Amino acid sequence: MRDDDSESLCRLNATERRSVPARGKTALSRALFHGLLGLALAALASVPASAHGRLGAAEGRCRLYIGPDIMNFTGYLPDASKSEFCEDIPATGHMIMVLDAEQDELRDMNVELRIVKDVGGENKENEDIKAVTIAYREPKKYPTGTINFEHVFNDPGYFVGIVTVTGDHGERWVSRFPFSVGMSFARTLPIYVTLGLGVVAAFVIYLRHRRIEPPASAKPTAPDPDPDHDPGPAPTPAE
Repeated sequence: MRDDDSESLCRLNATERRSVPARGKTALSRALFHGLLGLALAALASVPASAHGRLGAAEGRCRLYIGPDIMNFTGYLPDASKSEFCEDIPATGHMIMVLDAEQDELRDMNVELRIVKDVGGENKENEDIKAVTIAYREPKKYPTGTINFEHVFNDPGYFVGIVTVTGDHGERWVSRFPFSVGMSFARTLPIYVTLGLGVVAAFVIYLRHRRIEPPASAKPTAPDPDPDHDPGPAPTPAE
């Protein structure tokens, strides 16, 4: 083997050695990204119920969808503010909920109202519904279509409102809407945590990839031509 070939082989081996830590850093970046993603998912899972079920704003009004019908929902905190709320209750204290039926058929049906602690799902609630119930109104008909429901929330937390409507012909519709009391910031905090972790993960991966890019001098070079090799006379251009 000539000295020039040996030198070229050494250069190629050095390039391969540089690629080993580069692959290791890439694997570390992926592991770091997945770790941050896991923390973000754990932050989201820490909130018992982020979705508001069948209650939400639509067409400029707060509406509760129950079976094929709709009830307009309005919430008040008379002792704290004159502002209305639709979903989460911003503070503890005396709360008034008003439900107005849009369809006449709801006025001829029995309406049952219940508020329970959010214990992680309907199945857990039904294990002992009375133990988790904090407010209840028995089934009753409301000929005017308007239902006023009042309760005092002494402590902040997560709850579920349950409206059950039954008819004389076997109809039974249930609408569930999770909500929070005095926990609005805690409910939105996981969203900001997730966004923050995503930005940090993207920045760290960007820095890692900048560091593992091989320098221009690390690229393999072709072996130098043999100085003892006679290439022969140069070809003459055709006339």
